[in-house]
Formats: sequence, C-alpha cells, structure tokens
Amino acid sequence: MKSMTSRKRLTGLLNRESIDRVPISSYEINPWDRENWYARQPSYARLCEHIRSHADCLWMVGAPGFNNAECPETVTEWRDGKSLYTKRIIRTPKGDLQTVTRVDDDLHTIWMVEHPFKSIEDVDRYLSVPWEFGGCDMSGIERAKREIGDNGILLCDISDPICTPPDLFEFGNFLVAVFEHRKKLRELMDFLQERILTELEYQLQHGAGPFWRMYGPEYATPPYLPPELFKELVVDYDRPIIDLIHRYGGKVRLHCHGRISEVLDYFVEMGADATDPIEPPPQGDIELAEVKRRVGDKMILFGSMELCWLEYCTPQQIDEHVRVMMESAKEGGGYAILPTAAPINIPLKPETERNYIQMIDSALKYGQYEWSGF
Repeated sequence: MKSMTSRKRLTGLLNRESIDRVPISSYEINPWDRENWYARQPSYARLCEHIRSHADCLWMVGAPGFNNAECPETVTEWRDGKSLYTKRIIRTPKGDLQTVTRVDDDLHTIWMVEHPFKSIEDVDRYLSVPWEFGGCDMSGIERAKREIGDNGILLCDISDPICTPPDLFEFGNFLVAVFEHRKKLRELMDFLQERILTELEYQLQHGAGPFWRMYGPEYATPPYLPPELFKELVVDYDRPIIDLIHRYGGKVRLHCHGRISEVLDYFVEMGADATDPIEPPPQGDIELAEVKRRVGDKMILFGSMELCWLEYCTPQQIDEHVRVMMESAKEGGGYAILPTAAPINIPLKPETERNYIQMIDSALKYGQYEWSGF
C-alpha cells in the first residue's frame, strides 16, 4: 500500500481527515533546510538523515518586519574564552537603552546578560523610538515554499504581545511591572499588538501560512501569574491576532511551555486550533491523556516527549513513553508526536541521538492508523 506524503499527512491532521499514521515532528531540527543550524552540524548528521527519511517536516520560518525610521545605535563585540559578547546601545529620543548578550561556542542559544529595561521609565524610552513600517522580509518564506515540496508544510512563527516584555525587563522585574505598573505595561503591549497585527496582515497578504506557531503565553501562566491575569494579558491580546489569521484561512498552534492545566480552557476561548508542547509533570502539570480528554475535540495536540527524556532515558524507556503517548492521544486523530524542545549541545551527545532515533522508530511502530489508501 502506498503511504501518504508528509504534506498530505500534516494537512490531513490539521483538517481532521483520515491519515495513515500519527505525524512525527522533530521540532526545530529541520534537515530539509540546508540553512538550518542543525543540518550544518556534523555531529547531527546521522540524526538528520533519520529524520529526513522517517519524520514529517514542519518548516519553522519567520518574516521579520522592517522599520524605515532611523534610530542610532552602537554595537560592540568582544570574546572571552569560548564566549562571544555583544553590547548594543540604542540612542532613543528619551535616553539610551543598553543590552548585552552572550553566545557560547558549544551551545546553540543566546544568553541575555543585560536586559534593556532597568526601570519602568525605560518603557517610555522604548516607545519613543520612531517606527515606520516598511514591509517584511518574505525571502525565508518564499524559499521554504520552493524547497519543501511534499516533505511537509510551513509553520510560520509569530510572537504575541506578552512575549517581548519579559525579554526587555529582567523576568523578576517584568513580574513586578505586572502588579505595580500594569497601566504602563499595557501601554507597551498595546503598541506591540498594533505592530504585530500590521506585520502579520502584510505577511498574510503576501502568502504566509497557512499554519502558524504563536509563542509568548507561557510567560503569563502559573506559577508566574494567576489565571485571571492570563485572561487579561494573553487572551484579550491574542484573540484578535488569531482572528486575523483565521480570516485568511490559516490555523494557529499556541506554543506554551510549563503549567497549562488552569489556563487550558482559555486556549480554546481565544480560538487556538492547536497547542504544543504539553509538558507532563514535573516540568508541566498535566498529562497528555487529560489534555486529550478536555480539549482533544477542539484542538490538535502536539507533544509531549520531554527533551530531558531524550537526553537521559534508556531506549526501552523511550519506547514505553511513546507507547503511552499513543495510547493517550492517538485515538480519534488530532495528535502529532513532538519533543518539547530541541537539543542545543555541540557536539550532539550519542545518548540523545540514540534516543531521538528510538522515539521516531517507536512512533512508526505504535502510531499506525487503519487506512485504506488513496
């Protein structure tokens, strides 16, 4: 019997159509993209080949906006051992904002050493920066459309208004701002939402989508903030963004790590079509089976293979984790297996490679549906 293409399988998943097996997503590891960081690392080559041969591509891609207005800035770089530091000073009309970031040679991530907001007054400095929308860089989306073929579908990235403030403030100061300077924080979020909606509509008009990953809500989940503030700071801001994507025929996957049990119904209320990564305890606070029971008829579920399991479990334990996931969420469709994060080590640890391959092989074993073909 001829199997489905990954494109047809993922499209069928999102449309709740009959498919041959549970889709397998490799999260940020995209070996179909020659420019993907993982595809260019020699220690990831064997894993990338296994993913390319047996998994389904959700090509994550963004389209950053252009600001035609000028704002002077000074950038300084220096090295300290295996780390590259970058200091950026933005000369706003109301005073300077300074950030320092660090990139380590043996890790694929960026560390924020110094945040730009040191006090609530820095919000006014940030808002004083001129902004004149100049379109979006659609080249990444256009290239992905040309190259993806039947290997999968595009997953276009977009942040929501709550996503940016925790990066501008140090996280503890962000939480203080929520409770002590809510009006000023919402002024910042109102500006961010206007900018997001402007850039998003441009992207939609120029062929972005149809599947979107929106990230940021996790910063307003318990234990950081109570559920009622999730309604105020996430639902009320994110619903117009989701509505706009829906008007163009797209679907939205809400990306939210951590404890989601008390805010899960809000995901449905704001109109999200899917969610990830559904972390089980102790990183999260709800099992995949319970999420399936509560909202599985309303949202597509992506998860919930913890990265720490892939790093430290035995292959036998990985096989059992996959079996339980399939038992929890496979029935009735609407489920794709997904790691909760991607490895960042250079080189890739052999144990992680082994377990990642085991996850894929076990998903192929346990994830088959009764399917009559074309």
